[in-house]
Amino acid sequence: MQEIYKHAILAVDDEEGILKALTRLFKSIDIELSTATSGAEALKMIQNNKYSLIISDQRMPGMTGVEFLHLSRDISPDSIRILLTGYADINATVEAINSGAVRYYFNKPWDDNFFLSRIEESLKLFALASSKMKS
Repeated sequence: MQEIYKHAILAVDDEEGILKALTRLFKSIDIELSTATSGAEALKMIQNNKYSLIISDQRMPGMTGVEFLHLSRDISPDSIRILLTGYADINATVEAINSGAVRYYFNKPWDDNFFLSRIEESLKLFALASSKMKS
């Protein structure tokens, strides 16, 4: 019998409006969504919970999204990571992708349909990788 698994997603952004938009967007898929308003808060959450997917804003006070995603990889190496930004910080994006800390990068505002398709694709990839690790 196959185990039914509900994916958990962590969204990190210092703007409450973005977190609310993600909450609305993700109502159409069957996931558990957690939110944090800083990288430090999110790192504590990752220590106590397993997330299939971690989404982070790039520009946040105290810790950039790239810094947070690198640190999150040490705690939760199997989570898939997505970077969001409202600014064209190409150097940070290239660094994050090249280091393997980020699977996708999206500009704000994002296209809901395209963004959701990449979220669903990432969750399927996570499930496939997780099932291979259990075999």
